[in-house]
Amino acid sequence: MANLNPGWKFLLLALAAGTAALSHAAPPRDANALTPAQAREDFELAVAAVEAGLPDVTWFQSRHDWQTAKQGARKALAAVKDGDGLFRVLRPLLSRIGEGHLSLQRSEAMRAADRQAQGLLPIDIRWTEAGAWVMASWDTAASIAAGTRLLAIDGEPVDDLLREAMSALGHDGTIRTGVMRDLDGAGYARVRHWMRGAAARYRLRLQDDAGNMYERVVEGMAASARPEPSKTASSPLAALEWLDGHTARLVVPTFSNRRYREAGADYHAILRAVFESLRDRGATDLILDLRDNGGGSEGNENELFSLLVREPLRKYAFVEARGATVSVRDAHGRRYAAEVFDTQERKRQQRSPTGRLLRRNEPPEGLMSHWEPHPEAFTGRLIVLAGGNTFSGAAELSSMLYHARRALFVGEEVAGAHAGNTSGYRWDVELPNSHMRLHVPLLRFRFAWDELPLGRGVPPHCAVPPGLPDPLGAARDTVLGVARALAARPWTPDDPPRCPEP
Repeated sequence: MANLNPGWKFLLLALAAGTAALSHAAPPRDANALTPAQAREDFELAVAAVEAGLPDVTWFQSRHDWQTAKQGARKALAAVKDGDGLFRVLRPLLSRIGEGHLSLQRSEAMRAADRQAQGLLPIDIRWTEAGAWVMASWDTAASIAAGTRLLAIDGEPVDDLLREAMSALGHDGTIRTGVMRDLDGAGYARVRHWMRGAAARYRLRLQDDAGNMYERVVEGMAASARPEPSKTASSPLAALEWLDGHTARLVVPTFSNRRYREAGADYHAILRAVFESLRDRGATDLILDLRDNGGGSEGNENELFSLLVREPLRKYAFVEARGATVSVRDAHGRRYAAEVFDTQERKRQQRSPTGRLLRRNEPPEGLMSHWEPHPEAFTGRLIVLAGGNTFSGAAELSSMLYHARRALFVGEEVAGAHAGNTSGYRWDVELPNSHMRLHVPLLRFRFAWDELPLGRGVPPHCAVPPGLPDPLGAARDTVLGVARALAARPWTPDDPPRCPEP
């Protein structure tokens, strides 16, 4: 530096000092990190929004249980250091409410970390009411054959693992089938990582086809190492398939008007054509497949019901919202608000004595399935295929048909509660510190019947779980197979037959 002037010497010394300071500086802040105060702020905002938006947080639990659960969650906040920790406290609290349309979306930073996660369970699983089975296996678990029964992980029975998963996902009431379908394939590995983080290895308790039980220790795998499931674009349109001269299968994948518009089709026109074909060809048996229908636009389930049941049905006891507007303020006084109804919809509401808004029982929506008898409704026998992916509007249709004693159900318990749901308009609240997004449904739809235990869905007359791996690799639809066998037997909804073996 002897040949440099004093100004350059000073600059170089300053740069060197800055470089040294940077080399000893703390590492960059974790994008998921939260201070205790930030975690509490987000938690209290989420709870306040749920209590301000949901018409009834104690539909499927007692008020005392809700208060106790909130107190326990607040105590757990002391250990929260990041978004994952807050998720593990907040999501179980929301899940116990039993509203499947109430969701908590992980932040973009959390999802990015999920994609790079290590130490995930290296097996894909099929969950059923009868147990859990390995569907596929990876890395150090690759030698475990598809179809092997899973009994426990690290000494915890699968029933206990399913209970934990119920706390990590939304569901109606106490229904497990919707959660089971969310856990299918890699779903359980992902959810387990949300709730527990990574593990270097897992001890699996297994049972082979011969009934022999044994244990395997497998290593955790990287999320990026698991192959992406193949995505085949399926049509959203209702489709009719003739199985024989008098039996047809109608697959209705969705009630979403948006998806029909995107496909360049009209839901109402397709339904009309379907039922004209049934009438023209003299169908005596119809298998209605709702297994992958998660709902959609309100009213479309009613139109299908009117084509299956001639006489109108009082569907809802009431439809209510807390008010025309819902709002809360966070710890800093910032206001979060949503308008529940648009101008036209607001005119169809009336104020209750408690100040709630109740839907008037008048067309076009009201509280009825439909308003006039449908002269061309299908009157033949009806078999409904339903299960853990049958939700929202499709679950409502299932409940209506079950209440009307119109059909035999084959498959699993329907994922939507038979008592009703809270759905419709939605309030989206971004939690300011963790950036998780809370989606609060705002309309409570209470059905006009109480035929099942509170919090349960329509049960199958013939219980058939989704298919397990076939030893020869062939795809078999055992649920449809049972339905076809039923269509060949004599029965009525009031005198159901003995269920065929899958």
